[in-house]
Amino acid sequence: MKPILKFSLLAFGIVLMMFSCKATHGISSNQLVKDYYSGLNQGNFELFSKHLADSVQTMEMDFLLTKNPQELYTQFQWDSVFKPEYKIMQMAKSDDSVKVSIAKTCERTRFLQDADLIYKATFVIKDEQIAKIQTTDFVFLDDQKWPQRRDTLVAWIDTNHPELSGFIYDLTPKGAVNYLKAIELYENRK
Repeated sequence: MKPILKFSLLAFGIVLMMFSCKATHGISSNQLVKDYYSGLNQGNFELFSKHLADSVQTMEMDFLLTKNPQELYTQFQWDSVFKPEYKIMQMAKSDDSVKVSIAKTCERTRFLQDADLIYKATFVIKDEQIAKIQTTDFVFLDDQKWPQRRDTLVAWIDTNHPELSGFIYDLTPKGAVNYLKAIELYENRK
């Protein structure tokens, strides 16, 4: 085979791979969001990772949580430890975004408020990719139970199991495991 032909085939292969890695093949914005929550529910990052922009951001109100897929993956791993279940309650598409209302339950929210956490989020979609996910409002966050139970748990762990101190700030899978261990120890205290 001639060198120029080999080079052309190699270049074509590289270009083809670049476009096929993130190709979404005309997927709707609503389906991108459904795939995202399906992946969260199944603990399967691959279900939605192909739909993420290279600089995807996640935000809670004005607080930046993640700024790329790698950081989002770490957040996903942390969240997955709590065995979450997300339910899309409402979904509405506008120009370049999808607004959703979500009910989330998991072992952490059950401990902190005995009920689903309900929030609103906006997904910004660019070039058939999720570019930004922003929690815009907490519809139901029990602002009396949640902080009181969290603070009581943290104080009790700091006193009785200092080896777990700081679990609340560790947003890695290990931190989530320690969070669950803290809840279990607290609930089984005598």
